[in-house]
Amino acid sequence: MLTISNLNHLCLIICFGLLTHCGSSTQSSTQSEAASTADDDVAVFMEWSGSAWKSLNSLMASDRSLTFPLNCPGGGTMDMEGSQININDCVTTSESGTEYLGRGTYTVSESGSLVTHEWSQDLIVAGGTTFSSTGSISFDTLDDLVAFDFSATFSSGVFRFTGIVANNADDTSDLTLSVMQDGVTWLDCSFDDSDLNALTDDLVDTACADDDDPACSTLECSNDFQCQVFADNDQTDEFTTGNTQCVSGCCSLVEATVSCAANTISCTTDFQCQMFADDDQTDEFTTSNVECSGGCCTLIAE
Repeated sequence: MLTISNLNHLCLIICFGLLTHCGSSTQSSTQSEAASTADDDVAVFMEWSGSAWKSLNSLMASDRSLTFPLNCPGGGTMDMEGSQININDCVTTSESGTEYLGRGTYTVSESGSLVTHEWSQDLIVAGGTTFSSTGSISFDTLDDLVAFDFSATFSSGVFRFTGIVANNADDTSDLTLSVMQDGVTWLDCSFDDSDLNALTDDLVDTACADDDDPACSTLECSNDFQCQVFADNDQTDEFTTGNTQCVSGCCSLVEATVSCAANTISCTTDFQCQMFADDDQTDEFTTSNVECSGGCCTLIAE
């Protein structure tokens, strides 16, 4: 199912907040210069991501697969090697006219109704800005949900973006995300009915505000799907797809509300059960024979 175009574009939309100027002391001047650099870098990332999301949507099939081969419009290649696509100096240009050169790798994997896009690449932006990006986009094809978690490393620091996005019938999108800078939550952003490929500084500034939520030690969230992906990313901790929900904007452990058999979990959706089945490859539960029935993950009756 692997394949792609404009992979070097790939990431979801990023937000960009304006930091205020500090005082006139030498220390304040240094802080102001650092803030300005961070703002500039996030703006670059925002433009790249906006163009990438629109491009990705034009390429994906209903099952979130991608079609290969496709050419790099401005030169370079994207070569398939096993389950991985290698991006070799692939050049693309955004609708605003900015040129990007990408180098790295991209993969697409499938488990039940969960499709995951992952990448690691370096980008050179026309004008000399460079940054690297790693991350993932998770698609729940059963309930048509999208969650993302990715990072970008610039000279000014590391930015992490987590959130959800949904496309509307009129080619606009609804986007909610949290922005972290160097491990500290910075902004909360929300876009409604927006053309994510045509964001401006003013639109982003209006949509984003300083984060004022209580500290979340796991992951800030907007729905349970984000937390199920969060739990599934680490099989060694106490969080599982069956005991983690989005509670007051934070992924949290929750007590089961239904008494289920010892070998299964409580549930609200079939997708949750598919992830539960995929966690353990040694039992009778598989992604194709399990469903949420009566509030518990059970085998599908034949």
